[in-house]
This record gives sequence, structure tokens and C-alpha cells, in this order.
Amino acid sequence: MRSMLAALLLSSFAFDARAVAAIAGTGSLQGTVQAAPALGQLTVYAYDAERRIGYMVFVVDGRYRATNLFPGKYTVTVRGTPGQRSWSLPARSSSTRILADKTAQLDFVVPDTALAPTYVGGMTYADAKIASYDEIYPPGEARQVLERVCFGCHTTQLYPYNVVRTYPTGRNRFDREGWRITIERMANGVAFGAKGKPSYFDPLLISPRERELLADYLGQHFGLEAKPRAVLQESDPQLDPAVLAKAQYVEYRFPNVPGEPDRFTHTPDFDGRGNVWIMDRGGESLVEVDPVAGRITDHKGHGGGEFLALDRDGTVWYGGLSHFDPKKNVHDEYKFEWKQSFRSIPVSSMVLDSHGDLWLTLLTTGGLGKLDRKTNNIVWWDVPVARARPYGIVLDHNDNVWFAGYHTSGIERFDPKTESFRHYRLTTGAPTNIRRPAVDSKNAVWSVTWGSFAMQNGALYRVDQTTNQVEEFKIDIPYTNPYDVEPDRDDNIWVATDNHVLKFDPRSKKFARYPVTTRTDIPKLAVTRDGAVWFGPRNAGQSGGYGGALTALYPDKDAIRSYAAFYADDNTRNRKARADWAPIPVRGERVLVPAGPRNPCEFAETVGLGAGCNVKPAADGTGAASINGGAARE
Repeated sequence: MRSMLAALLLSSFAFDARAVAAIAGTGSLQGTVQAAPALGQLTVYAYDAERRIGYMVFVVDGRYRATNLFPGKYTVTVRGTPGQRSWSLPARSSSTRILADKTAQLDFVVPDTALAPTYVGGMTYADAKIASYDEIYPPGEARQVLERVCFGCHTTQLYPYNVVRTYPTGRNRFDREGWRITIERMANGVAFGAKGKPSYFDPLLISPRERELLADYLGQHFGLEAKPRAVLQESDPQLDPAVLAKAQYVEYRFPNVPGEPDRFTHTPDFDGRGNVWIMDRGGESLVEVDPVAGRITDHKGHGGGEFLALDRDGTVWYGGLSHFDPKKNVHDEYKFEWKQSFRSIPVSSMVLDSHGDLWLTLLTTGGLGKLDRKTNNIVWWDVPVARARPYGIVLDHNDNVWFAGYHTSGIERFDPKTESFRHYRLTTGAPTNIRRPAVDSKNAVWSVTWGSFAMQNGALYRVDQTTNQVEEFKIDIPYTNPYDVEPDRDDNIWVATDNHVLKFDPRSKKFARYPVTTRTDIPKLAVTRDGAVWFGPRNAGQSGGYGGALTALYPDKDAIRSYAAFYADDNTRNRKARADWAPIPVRGERVLVPAGPRNPCEFAETVGLGAGCNVKPAADGTGAASINGGAARE
């Protein structure tokens, strides 16, 4: 044990009424941590490597307490807190054994030390030089252009971390000319290669002169030979000790192993039987977690894409698009018919409606799709909103479909009865990246801004469907890029952002901040009827070597009565609990569906290029659009 951990004072089994486990057969862990206040917020993480389950709690007033641990041998670590400057504190560990219905105690002494600087954001930047924002981004007109336009979709760390890694954890290196070409491609090129669709952002947002200024600036400060750097974290987001003292995380780990060196997770969902499933994108498998038994099951050979949705019969819809039956261990693959062959369906997110139909967002093609349960066929609509690239999706209580526009600074609504679209602008900022919406019990729609001006204007938004009014609630965390929102059964709104889960109380209009278990972003939340908040720490695995994980925040550890995960009955993501529809059998086949949209000319007509489209709509979705690149030049 290194010098940072001065002493492990006590390891024993004791009784403490505050730490009695509520779940029979589990144990508890508690102790004291003596540390200088200047070190900031500390956490304790207990990990059972055999079960691959970890528990994290916060040190408050020199004490920590964890409940409902499965019996076993644990490595217990005192460390800093993700999202706080204390995260740079070297972690130190000891071990203990948790017994059923007993409480183990470990006390730590951490001597005072000078904290090394750390950086902002939810990705890991190994070997980066940490510097202030102004040092990395010298002030001036070109920086203002970068903050106004580029930060609407890219984080502050993308530019200075000059290391070639998979996007968005890294980027290609460019000289001045490479940056100029990239700017031109973003402003005028066809986004995602989707013919007939606009560029990533409106070219009118950046003048020819500003493009040259920006290319000069990027070439000078972020050129081919620039050393990897990361923006310094200069302050700590404010935390409430009373909130943290009650909170506990439980984390199910899927470590990297030979043959699977880069596991990372994305979307969780509940199966209606108490289990939680999540997509392992790095390992290309579906992972099933039984939190009651503490059992993790990898379904190898069934994976791909980033999203999944559990059907009422226990089958899993995932990726772009597949349907998995865990009882048979086979899956069907759905493909678009294409010429004499087929092509993938570019599904980003999905949700089941009250009829059992599966709604799909088609990000790269700008489409909204539906798999019809009765016909086992997919129809889709070309969204007639410029730069609408559907991403996150949800249904309101009337089965209207809401989805994030991604590059529209807003969200879109689709009425399945009239097959009509409506755009809701959330913010005047442009471009502003919007990722996911949610719907509360009163049918209000919520969303957040992932990208914003200078990454200083991340906000939560509420859309009142009755008045069409939009309210904004600023998230006061520097460089925040909130990703997802989900309501709980009391209509508190939970927000996922880098290194934090936030709870917004619409009544007090205040946020409570919960730092998570490791440095990461969080692309999707799922909230149980009991108030547990589940998610996958994606970038911890994708950029940080953490491996895959499925994590649950329990805001009140003393209220835990079971680890089973169920949606509330009225949750709009839980239509399967209140409906009865016939299953779609899985046969291990490839299912080909028509590739054309139902409204092949609507987008062109909306952006003023109707003359370029000569295809009539087809009720069965067999039409094919003929416009080619026109809308990219508006």
C-alpha cells in the first residue's frame, strides 16, 4: 500500500442500526474517512470481482455507508469524485469480506496532498497536457465563430486532443487546408452522405470571410503537429451533501478480456420481469442482468447498433434492425430491399406504441419509420424539416410520436392519424444539437441541448402541448452537454450529462447533482417505478478502458427493498405492461422490406425543390425518391 493511504485503522464486522440491509441475505459496509477538506468530495467504491458488481457511495462529514451488498470478497477504494477536481486524487484500496445480514467496517486516513489538475468532460484523454480554456483557445473573432458554430455539435476537447481515435473520442489530424476542407464539407456537403438532404449546418451561419478566419485559427492552434491537450477544470459543480449522503450506485461490470478488448455500453431497457438488458457495442453482444440474483448473462453473436427495446414476450429489438429470441438463441435481420440485393436500415432509436408497432428513428437518412406488427413490414416517412435527423424518440400519452431533430435546434412531433409533422424550436441557438425527448405524466415534453454556444449554455426544456410554450432551465455546469431526459413517477425530470445524473424538481425549479461512478458520458437513462435510474457509462469504456457496465443510481439507499427493475405502469416507454398484442415469431431469417418512403416528395416540396421530385406516394412504402442533392444547396 502506497504512502497516500496513511493507515487502514480497522477492518471488522460490527452492528450499526443505520446500516442494516433491507434485502435479506445481503450485507452492509460502513466506515470513516479522515481527509483534509481541501481535497474536496470523496467517494468509496467497493467491488466484488467474482460477481463483477460494484457499489459506490459518497463520503459526507467523514463517514460513508453502503447497503444491500451481495456477500463476497470486496476491494474497497477511497478516491475522488468524477466531475470534481478531486477526481485526480490517487485511489487507494484495501479489502474486506461482506457477510449476509452483517455490517463490515473499514476506516481510512488520507493525508493531505496537492491535487494534480484535471480536465472537463466525459471522455478520457490520456497523456494530454492540461491547460486553461483561454490558453488552448486564444480569444478573438475566430474563437467566437468556433464557439457559435462548431460547439453546437462538438465538445471543447475534440479540437485540442490531437489524437486519431474513433469519433467522437478523437479525430483526424489536419493542417490549415485540411481544416478549410472540413469546414466547407460541414457547411455545404451532404450530411451523412444522404443524397438530396442538406449539409450539417446552415451555411449562412458562417460567412466566407469567417470560414477563412476559422481555418487560419484551427490550422495555427490545432494543426498537424499540435500536442494533445485538454481543457482544465477550474471549478467544481456545487453538490448538496444531504443529497449525496442518501445516494448509492450499484454497477454491473463487463470487463475487457482477450477477444473483447474494447467493451462499452449504450442503452438499457427493462423486460417486465425485473431484469435489465443493455447493448454492448464494443463486444457486440446483448447483455442481460438479473439484479435480484446479481447474475450477468452475455448473449454473444447478437448485437450491433446502439439501441434496444424489450417486447412483451421477452424478445429484444435492437440495432438496425434485428429481433432476438433469447429462448431460441436466434435473431432475424430486417433489411431494406436495394436493387438486386439489400442494405441496412439506419436505426438510431426505437420505441413500442400501444398497438405493439415499433417506431424507429432513421438518423442518417432523415426518416421516421414504423414496423407494423400485423404485417411485419416497415414503412417510413421522409421528415419534411430541413436538417431534421431523427435521433431519440418517445411517445406521448396519445400515441403521438416525438423525436429529437438532432441538427434542428428543436424537436419534432408526428401525428400517426394524419401523418403530419410539426417542428418545435427549443432554442434560438444554431446549430444546437438535440439528442432525446421525454414525456411526463401531464403529457408535457422535455428535452435538453447537447451542444450550445461555447458549451456554456446547456439547458433543460419543457414544451407545453396545450399552449405550445417552451420553458428553459439553465444547467449550471461548465462545458456541460446533456444527452437524455427521463421522468420518474413523481414527474421529477432526470437528466444525463457528462459525469453526472441530475434531478430537476419542476415545482422548486432546482437541480440536484449526482456525480456518477467514473468519467463518462451517458447516452440513455431508464427510470424504475421505485426511482432507480439506470444507464450505461458509454465513454468510460469507449475512451477510458473501463470496459462495459450497467449502472443504477438509488437516490435513497435506505428505501431499497428490491433490486428488480420495472417501469411505472404509466411510463410511456412501458406500453407492453398495459397492452396485449400478438408476438412476432423469430425464425433466424433475413426479412426484406421496401426501401422507399410513403412521402417521397414532401421534403423537397418543403424546402422549395418540389420540381425535382417526380414520384407519387405509395401506401405500402414502395416509392423511391428521385431528387439528387438539390436540397444540399439551399
